[in-house]
Amino acid sequence: MNTPKKLILSGIFAAFALVAFMLENLFPPLFIAGGRIGIANFFVLLAGIVAGFWYGFAVLTVKAVLGSLITGNATAILYSLPAGAIAYTVQMLLILYLPKISVIAASVTGGVINASIQNFVFCLIAKTPEYIVYIPYLALVGALGGFIVGTAVLITLKLVPLKFFNSNL
Repeated sequence: MNTPKKLILSGIFAAFALVAFMLENLFPPLFIAGGRIGIANFFVLLAGIVAGFWYGFAVLTVKAVLGSLITGNATAILYSLPAGAIAYTVQMLLILYLPKISVIAASVTGGVINASIQNFVFCLIAKTPEYIVYIPYLALVGALGGFIVGTAVLITLKLVPLKFFNSNL
């Protein structure tokens, strides 16, 4: 796939990720404060797989920064960007360097890492170390979200093969 096509595709994925992020923020957290499925991560992971690591990273950055600013929660950038960056990097490393690992397993790993790091960063910034006890609960929600996102990406890749993204549309 050529670079202009990757840029266009990444822009489309970023727009969808931003809309999904904002829509998910309209609903209350799952089970516990801060617990979200992370549906927007579908577009981040898909962009990383079909366009490449840095394009997916750009989608993640747009989602985290603009999503936090648009929803009126600028401080969320402090939690979502580092957690998302680390989780996304781990997912992509697993997919790229451990070919036998499934997209679902990589996504579940990313979901757990994301939720855990966000909680840890919150504890540091808010100076409330007692909230570290929420990590196991948030990790379960992250695993559920990672499973849903990973399954959706896997189904998409099976229904829309990579050659579709490489074709001249």
